[in-house]
Amino acid sequence: MLDFRVSPREETLEDWLLLFFLFSAAGWAWEVLLTACTTGQWVNRGMLHGPWLPVYGVGGVLLAAVLGQIGGKGAALLAGAAIGGGVEYGTAWALERLYRQRWWNYAGWVGSIHGRVCLASLTGFAAAGWLAAWVSPAVLEWLGKRRSNVRTVVCRSVSVVYAWDWAASLISPNGGAGVSCPL
Repeated sequence: MLDFRVSPREETLEDWLLLFFLFSAAGWAWEVLLTACTTGQWVNRGMLHGPWLPVYGVGGVLLAAVLGQIGGKGAALLAGAAIGGGVEYGTAWALERLYRQRWWNYAGWVGSIHGRVCLASLTGFAAAGWLAAWVSPAVLEWLGKRRSNVRTVVCRSVSVVYAWDWAASLISPNGGAGVSCPL
């Protein structure tokens, strides 16, 4: 019989890792639905092949961590715009350097900074920060109550699939019409 007991430190890491996966999957669903509504096409968004966008996962986890320190729904709006915008800009810059492609381009949008972020995306991140201020504590509390072998197996299994997707995507990223475009 396999022993999946974990230490309190591992349980906390699992909570945050599962929160990362939830935010990544929610971001993927948002982008796929938004693209379907605006273009009429179902497109697997992002450079990874699986149903997740790590830019949303990183932004969501950073927001949850920061909001746990500063509190306040008003601060969440500013933190959402700053953290989300910073993560989106940095991710776009890194992907452009690594692959010579763009997975999003806000050129021509109001407030665009090098096509990597714009006023509309910052407004969306502000709203996401406000939402995260309400949702993240409840999700973390719910995850914290799931101290079972099943929870540990789910976290580790998703982590393995996610790592495999990253490895495959570093070699051959998801791209093409509606997903990415060359610089």
